[in-house]
Amino acid sequence: MSRETSSILIYGICETPSILWDAHKNNPNDIGINRQYICLDNDLLTLRIGSRGWLEVKSEQLLQFQSDRDLNTFTKEMLFSKVNAFNKPIKNALISYLAWAEHECLKISESGLSNNLDPLFAKAGQLFFSVFLPLPHPKIPVSDKEGQFIGVANFDLGFCINGKVYLLTFSEGQFIRKTERDLRRKLFETSKRFVFQDLSKPQNNNVFDKVFISQLLNTIPTLKEFIPKKGLPHGIYYPEYLEFNP
Repeated sequence: MSRETSSILIYGICETPSILWDAHKNNPNDIGINRQYICLDNDLLTLRIGSRGWLEVKSEQLLQFQSDRDLNTFTKEMLFSKVNAFNKPIKNALISYLAWAEHECLKISESGLSNNLDPLFAKAGQLFFSVFLPLPHPKIPVSDKEGQFIGVANFDLGFCINGKVYLLTFSEGQFIRKTERDLRRKLFETSKRFVFQDLSKPQNNNVFDKVFISQLLNTIPTLKEFIPKKGLPHGIYYPEYLEFNP
């Protein structure tokens, strides 16, 4: 993807995306993911809940967690904190997706499939960190040929899986401003890695909205294939002394 157009995905609540675009443009060697944006230069980019960078947990914070369930609850709360308080459809989408994901993790942990996994990571609470990371409020900056910021194409929910960037909205045919349509058109003309789909608004549900999840899985079938073939994310804590260069 051309850096002239965009090479980052901003996620969460952000009212000044141009500042993040300029910060990235002034530091073109940054890679990976941080708490505000994701570099999209990696052609095989895949982000899971256990991916490093979007959430940092320090060793002293671990003392507040008594179990995997506590750590999972904290992780979900951090995701919900990135949703605008007045945007109920996105919150409902996260509720449904995460409830569905936990249900799938439980099924896998109780099935014969778990026999092929390291016993330390075969429990549902650990499998949860392999689930693909949902990105609320994804925004893709659009720039001119000189790299000057024009605006951002806004969406409701996103995923980065195997180099594809899935961008979802829940507009249900509602009016979209011409400026937003133009920005999306410019974005989609630059790269085929972006996959866009408008889904029905997810409903608030104690478990998960089956209609919404069905639409979501039909749009992104790979969401069901979240168990990696090699290695498993161990969690959201990455101690410094475990870093190494292969």
